[in-house]
Amino acid sequence: MKIELLIDFQQFWARLSEDIRAAERSVYLQTFALEGDAVGQQLAASLVSSSAPDRRILADSFTRVVLSDRFKYSPSALLDRELRDEARQTNLMQRDLRAAGVGIRFTNAYGPTPRRLLSRNHKKLIVVDDCTAYIGGINFSDHNGAWHDMMLRIEDAATVQFLREDFLLTWGGKDRVARESAQGIEILTTDGRSNRAVFQQVLDLVDAARKSIFVESPYVTFPFYERLREAARRGVRVMVLTPEHNNWRFFQNYARLEAARSGIDLRFFRGRMSHLKAMLIDDECLVAGSTNFDYLSYRIHQELIALITIPQVIEDFRERVMIPDVANSRAVECRASIAGKQLLGLQTRLVDAALTILT
Repeated sequence: MKIELLIDFQQFWARLSEDIRAAERSVYLQTFALEGDAVGQQLAASLVSSSAPDRRILADSFTRVVLSDRFKYSPSALLDRELRDEARQTNLMQRDLRAAGVGIRFTNAYGPTPRRLLSRNHKKLIVVDDCTAYIGGINFSDHNGAWHDMMLRIEDAATVQFLREDFLLTWGGKDRVARESAQGIEILTTDGRSNRAVFQQVLDLVDAARKSIFVESPYVTFPFYERLREAARRGVRVMVLTPEHNNWRFFQNYARLEAARSGIDLRFFRGRMSHLKAMLIDDECLVAGSTNFDYLSYRIHQELIALITIPQVIEDFRERVMIPDVANSRAVECRASIAGKQLLGLQTRLVDAALTILT
């Protein structure tokens, strides 16, 4: 078993481009965003030049309507020449990829029902031949590439085969709940319908924490905050690190109010956007992968979750992610009124009830 932590896009791309060049049989790539900007074109050129006969891309349908974090069909976007040019370049890039023999499919087509609108395949997965796989949070677009993020590069025959099967099932239109255990790592998949049962394993780890929980994620919501609150109340040191400049601003205020009512040590990552998502429990188990610790991942997104207990990987995460990211953050003083706490609790219950009915 070999797991490498690849921090930020350039480190990730350096390893992935090497693996694509060396591929002999297949390159399977699943992403949430696939855009025809510099990062997307770089990926496309690498796949076109690969000698592997079987090259495929899966992207969620989200990327067909949202480009550079903007809804392509909003009135302002329709008047944005730069965004229209990028949309054209994206279409041309996909045409050229198909002409070069690269298969492209889109998951989770939009439809009129709430589930068809909200349920997204959020996985980021690359499988090269039968020997190497990548999972994590990095998408293929310029703005995602500029964000702070992380991927895991895995070399283990059983784990890679499990992830290869997952890609092929998704390619065929099937979502699954499954798990694969190897020495020091367990991979969980969610299907968008039975997620709560899968995530219970993560919540159980939080409930069993004895000393410390470190969470780094741009989007944290209930039910994870509820369990973190309970952990903090029983004396566990809980720190949540989230970006100061979040691409979805709602989450910054949400984090402030939750930290205030929960006694959580809230830190804002300074400078650029951080899209990295990880949870370290008691310095013994690292939770990583594509999942945000939010309600949509918990309920209706398809995700990949890795539970890692390999001491060397955990120490690498501490030294190269946790310690420097905390050093590049500022502590946030949070106070919440009784009314504010009650309002947040009411909002939480209303959202939970609405999504339960709609999905």
